[in-house]
Amino acid sequence: MFVRHESEVALPLSEVERRIDVVRSDLGSMANVAYREGEELRARVGPGAGAVAKEVRLVIGTPEIHRSGLIYPVSWSAIGSENLFPHLTADLILSHVGHDRTRIVLDGTYQPPLGPLGKVMDRALLRHVAESTVRTWTDRLAESLVAGVR
Repeated sequence: MFVRHESEVALPLSEVERRIDVVRSDLGSMANVAYREGEELRARVGPGAGAVAKEVRLVIGTPEIHRSGLIYPVSWSAIGSENLFPHLTADLILSHVGHDRTRIVLDGTYQPPLGPLGKVMDRALLRHVAESTVRTWTDRLAESLVAGVR
């Protein structure tokens, strides 16, 4: 299943690249927060009671330079009970929008857990959780880059 979200920041690409290196250690905790918010959405609209607080493993690779800008390979997966949670493989794409603006895009795919049953659940509900998680993480990354927070 495909997921994509983009955000823009009022910073040049070179500054965004520098700041990503500064906040890199915080990106995993941002993924945990984003995942929890997605799970809270699932709990509100889906079966089961209460939110599942799941820790995720976030891996961001070395960026490659492309015509469109910088592309960081990204993957994240749940820690423990991996077969019950989706695994995301994506690209974090940083590109020029203007002299002092940068577009941040998380563009990827995930596999719903639980085989054919998971695919049915994904169509009904889980894709909204995945979209919410990606949107939250991308927006938090943009906010932290603008704030320059470590």
